[in-house]
Amino acid sequence: SNPVYIQYDLTMTNGPSSDSWFYQFSADEFFILPTDVAFLCVEVIVLFISVIIAQKLRERNMLHQTFKMYIQAVVLEIISLSCKITAYATYARDGQGVPILKLVGQLARACCETCFIILLLLIAKGFTITRSRLSNLSTWKLTLLMCLYVIFYMAMFIWQIKVFDPAVVTYVSESYPGYGIQALRLLSWLSYTISSIMTCKKYPKKREFYLIFGFFMTLWFWMGPVTLYLSNFLLDNWVREEVVNLVECCVVFYGFVVFLVITRPSMTNKNFPFHVRTTQIGDMTQPADFPQNAYEVQHKDDRRISNDEMTY
Repeated sequence: SNPVYIQYDLTMTNGPSSDSWFYQFSADEFFILPTDVAFLCVEVIVLFISVIIAQKLRERNMLHQTFKMYIQAVVLEIISLSCKITAYATYARDGQGVPILKLVGQLARACCETCFIILLLLIAKGFTITRSRLSNLSTWKLTLLMCLYVIFYMAMFIWQIKVFDPAVVTYVSESYPGYGIQALRLLSWLSYTISSIMTCKKYPKKREFYLIFGFFMTLWFWMGPVTLYLSNFLLDNWVREEVVNLVECCVVFYGFVVFLVITRPSMTNKNFPFHVRTTQIGDMTQPADFPQNAYEVQHKDDRRISNDEMTY
């Protein structure tokens, strides 16, 4: 008998074809797309509010570099979610998606978290709050830390592409570089805590701000390592990616909201940290230390800024 040559394709799906939220996705990816869509909407609202506050700060010449870094982190998170949504939406339609867009989304999330961590370390050292510039040693330390984050993140993504078996259910952080990133996060928290304590000792009037901010940001720093441990050792493979994605989105959102609430320029916010105008920073002949409250700041005409002028 003559041999038979057959070509065929197998399409493995979940649920009915009319259910685009689940049809093409594996069990561990079921709720990633709706979760990302929901958080994209929320992050856009956060960005809108942040821009309004930034405009109010600009009008008072108090839009410092730290707040600009915060807005950059929010924009990076929106880019991350947008890329991931596009990739998963395409995957829901054709079962193939755009892997490069998913990778770009992961890179944007990495840049977002790194930017936010550097921002927190700058605040812990009092930059734009109690001082106008950092020491050379502090600058080198932050630069080194940022380089380490870049190296570990690149190693993690390369590991994901070259080492992970596509047939095995894995998550991007399930690698040695992933564990290294979380170790760096804890190291960053330690540096943040030490720097905050040193700043409080030198500027006791800022103690309340740093205590409140430090408490909430300590939770933020520890959420990443705790999530990694719980997901890799306690969660089943078939729910891991969707759960970790949800938690990561919540952690990022939590950090943004805490920063926004604590740094808002309002009469009800007694912990508003910025009490110097950006026009004063450029004068390098002045001392590096900033005034510690609104009453120490002077206008060009030697008038004092009252609390009413700090509100909007």
